[in-house]
Amino acid sequence: MTRKYEFDRRAFMKGAAGAAGAAGLAGCLGIGGGGGGNKPSWMTEQLAQVPASEPPSLYEPSDWEKNNQETLSHLTWTGYDAENVQGPFRKQFNADTKIDLFTSNPKAFNRLKSGEWKQFDQATFDMAWIPRLAKEGLIRPMSYEDWKPYAFDEYIDLFKRENGYKYAFVNEDDYTFDIDGTLYGLPQRFGWASFAVNTDAVSKSDYKSYDAAWSEEYNVGVYDLMFWGIQIIMLREGIEPYKEHTDEEVEQVRQATFDLFDNAKTLLPDFASMNQALKSGEVDIGFISGNWINGTLRRDGNLEFEAVVPEEGSVIWVETTAFVKGEQPRISDNYMAYMMEGENALKLSWPSSGGTNVVPHKTAHEQYSDRQREVLRVDALPDIIDRSVFYTGIPDLEKFEPIWREAKTRL
Repeated sequence: MTRKYEFDRRAFMKGAAGAAGAAGLAGCLGIGGGGGGNKPSWMTEQLAQVPASEPPSLYEPSDWEKNNQETLSHLTWTGYDAENVQGPFRKQFNADTKIDLFTSNPKAFNRLKSGEWKQFDQATFDMAWIPRLAKEGLIRPMSYEDWKPYAFDEYIDLFKRENGYKYAFVNEDDYTFDIDGTLYGLPQRFGWASFAVNTDAVSKSDYKSYDAAWSEEYNVGVYDLMFWGIQIIMLREGIEPYKEHTDEEVEQVRQATFDLFDNAKTLLPDFASMNQALKSGEVDIGFISGNWINGTLRRDGNLEFEAVVPEEGSVIWVETTAFVKGEQPRISDNYMAYMMEGENALKLSWPSSGGTNVVPHKTAHEQYSDRQREVLRVDALPDIIDRSVFYTGIPDLEKFEPIWREAKTRL
């Protein structure tokens, strides 16, 4: 449904960007700025574009920041709160960070929309939510040219704008992804949703297809995560997930979902249960799973468990960090730059709190140890991505929610 709040947002953004540029110039001239008594205007104007001073300036604290403590509030996923990720920043910048973790994009979106945006400086969502957040005026545009040296220049080829990466750029006319659009966030972690397989129990010829999860030959556990599960079912059925669906397609998904649950042995409420069921041998196949779930098992040495990407492909998600609207602390741009720096991205990929995830930074990929490369399946990434689709949002998700609820009653 098209949202109709029509003040001229594009004109507003241009004006805000101009003000931000002037503020950045003033900072360079010693007028205000993060190191003085007054903040640059972009930090105080609710939706002003976020500039960035030339590298490596954001990697080091200003004299003001060395002598004054601020708090940065970040709404995000597990792993970002790890001590090896946050601790060095807190120490270097004499700062505190408040990390609020969530597990559901829709719930986190509704939190910000209901007014909780006032509590946060940055937020990390799966990339399909970036256009929605921009449309609602909840996140700020960013200067691509300013932030390019801190991020895109440091990314692996897949995430370079010149190579076609569009999932951080938004066309403000229709709020769709557009490579020529406005930058609204920086990619920070990514991975795939598919299904997990015990490769010691399931033959390779069988897990070439999602059909293995519908086979009576294997014990199957279904993770109660409708959002990803429905997309994988659509891929298995040969249905494009990211469009409006016909009645016939909805019915096809309904029948496939019911058949999956009729074949399943158990419903698993969370990813910890999923991993335990696989590790104990209770299930041979976990539907759905992904590298963010499966990585915990593999990091512990259980390499027989794989988030397999079969012939039908997987769904690629990219966690993208954006500046929330409203007043920003002086250290906000430093924090963004710090989190995007390659060595810190490596820590985020392998957090001290456990779990694993891949990141888009070249430095991390170059510095992964042999063990990390094996656990993260780094060498398989090109093939996984080639056979997969990027998650861009299901416009009629509400059609499929009742199907999943009814299917659960069949177990």
